[in-house]
Amino acid sequence: MGEVLKEVSISSILIAIVGLVLLIMPNLTNRIIVYGIGAVLVIYGVGRVFRYIRRNADDGMMEHDLSIGLVCIVSGLFMILYSGVVISVLPFLFGLALIFGGVMSVQTAFDVRRFHGPRWTLHLIIGIAFVFAGVEAIRNPFGTASLLTRFVGLCFLLLGIYTYIENKKVTELRREFRGTPDIIDEEDIKKG
Repeated sequence: MGEVLKEVSISSILIAIVGLVLLIMPNLTNRIIVYGIGAVLVIYGVGRVFRYIRRNADDGMMEHDLSIGLVCIVSGLFMILYSGVVISVLPFLFGLALIFGGVMSVQTAFDVRRFHGPRWTLHLIIGIAFVFAGVEAIRNPFGTASLLTRFVGLCFLLLGIYTYIENKKVTELRREFRGTPDIIDEEDIKKG
């Protein structure tokens, strides 16, 4: 359980950093993301094609290295050559990420409630707010991708900070909950 909480803390910090970068440099960030993903797809695709060329006739018949490789190469080249089109789709993807983060916060609110923590409804409201922010990002009420990217960046920054603080609080509540001698936890039953 401790390892999962550590991973959540690290991912929260990374989300906040991504949000800060999106907020400060939206146009550059959009281009870097698109070109980076495009380059990775091309490199991966070339690797799969070479793997197909170098293998024996009876090895990996169903692995589809050639087709996967060619699709990755074409997709990567499309992203690089038509980055403007791809950038217009990024707000949708960012919106999905905000919705996912908000849903995770809603789950955490119910975990706080389960551990008899205070203000679980506040956590629930904040999680729902992030879901709505993600929906608004997908609907794209803003005129430009740059402005929307800043909005999403601000939301990511707030989501990262909030998730980090929320994670610390749930960890404390869990320790307090486990310290109560009258309560039997499901994990304790499995151990004993």
